[in-house]
Amino acid sequence: MNNMDKAILEAFPLVATPIAEPLQARIDTGIRFLASRHGLMREINLPWIRLVHPVARCANGFHLPYGEVSQSVTVLCSSVPAELIRQFVADARAALPNEVAAALIWNSESDSWRYEMRKSLRANASFVAFQEVRLADDEHLVLDVHSHGLHAAYFSSVDDQDDSGAMKFSAVLGNLDRDTPSSAIRLCMAGLYLQASINASGDLEVQW
Repeated sequence: MNNMDKAILEAFPLVATPIAEPLQARIDTGIRFLASRHGLMREINLPWIRLVHPVARCANGFHLPYGEVSQSVTVLCSSVPAELIRQFVADARAALPNEVAAALIWNSESDSWRYEMRKSLRANASFVAFQEVRLADDEHLVLDVHSHGLHAAYFSSVDDQDDSGAMKFSAVLGNLDRDTPSSAIRLCMAGLYLQASINASGDLEVQW
């Protein structure tokens, strides 16, 4: 095996799913692919989330000689503190009519959260360019949030470009002149987008 192919396989291992025993979750951070009975799956393991989802399914009636793997997602970080969401709503309203962006960051060592506004480099009522936050050791940008000012919350083509290849939850808050802003949230996993939500307790949830 040449060095390039060896490096790719080491970075993205391919594992045959066992039949006679449970598949052991990947322990370290990274991505691996799973050959399963029903097709090829991708497993992403990060300190704050573990996701398994199908990449390619077998044609009807055809199966591979491996074990079964179900799609799943497990959010491993603690609930998002409500005061961080309230802080962003207050900051976004103070910036009206311009858009703003912030990062909600989780520390895997202390299991604590912090909120940091991103410095706006250029902003108006329909766009914001910002300086990215710096993460300390054991910190992870879990929830990336920006506002749409007076407009409704949705993911634009610019948002899709910004989130391309990212691994994070992404949220948009809009209609900030109203008592209850509109919102949209999704999980971005290296090209995969899944609809998501955050409940009253601050738990991040994903819908397939």
